[in-house]
Amino acid sequence: MDVKQLHSLVAVFEEGSFSAAAQRLNIVQPALSQQIIGLEKELGVQLFTRTNRGVAATRHGQRLLNHARLILRQMEIARNDLKTSMESEPAGEVIIALPVTVTAILAPRLLLWLERHYPRITLQIVEGLSSESGHVVETGKVELGVIPNAAELEDVESIPVLREYFYLIGSPDLVGPERGEISLADAAARPLVLGDRTHNLRRVIDEHVVEAGATLNLRYQQNGPKTLASIVDQGLACIITNFPMPLDNNRTHPRVARRIVDPEITRLVTVAWPRKRPLSKPAERVREGLIHLMIEAAQQGEWKAEVMPLASA
Repeated sequence: MDVKQLHSLVAVFEEGSFSAAAQRLNIVQPALSQQIIGLEKELGVQLFTRTNRGVAATRHGQRLLNHARLILRQMEIARNDLKTSMESEPAGEVIIALPVTVTAILAPRLLLWLERHYPRITLQIVEGLSSESGHVVETGKVELGVIPNAAELEDVESIPVLREYFYLIGSPDLVGPERGEISLADAAARPLVLGDRTHNLRRVIDEHVVEAGATLNLRYQQNGPKTLASIVDQGLACIITNFPMPLDNNRTHPRVARRIVDPEITRLVTVAWPRKRPLSKPAERVREGLIHLMIEAAQQGEWKAEVMPLASA
């Protein structure tokens, strides 16, 4: 298995045909076909099947494709790292993962921060739920990410930056006419929409609810951020989440937020990266910017959290 074969595999999958892939790689189609055939013979599996629309990866082809993309990406990182080490200014692409709950705050600020301080670094953001961000960091699909409770993950290094608080958020009719803090038992008794237990946020909530001897009034269980937002928007249920949250305030569907206490629910938010892969110099600069901007957001009150001592040191 060599680099040319991996590039050929990715090109055929992304183009959907051997002819288009050959044009993209600027090689003749028979040569491309021989590279794929060579891979199949070496591995003893079929990688592609023909369809009415071209070719499609088999189950084995899809698995190899995931490895191929990661290998090629790591080679690009190594190439950029060595190149950057010979230059005074960090340069190259960095891929990071951000939870959807904080993307609106961190993404534009980080892009502007890089333009101001390191204009030769380009940023690619993978946005998803907190559990998804943790997975792509742990598997090395991104160079670093903002993830909660990184101690739950294997093979990652992390810097704790913030300890964030949890809030009950929803329409005034459901959250209640009162303002200010609310007990966990009272919050859990309101009609709720939450993600399932595969998500870190839900596991944190469940642990605190059990310890408090309370019971969740779970009306809906959904994982999609847009679905969660729409349910809260329409006043069908409240949500227990961190703040900032994936539900922007709007005039059509007003919402209120009450901080949960007695007991207080908190979660440690970290900047993390794969333990087995050293950070490139551009990634180190991005990590620096992420930590700085997370602390800034907390100090300005946009992120309801306290700054951890190690992060501000």
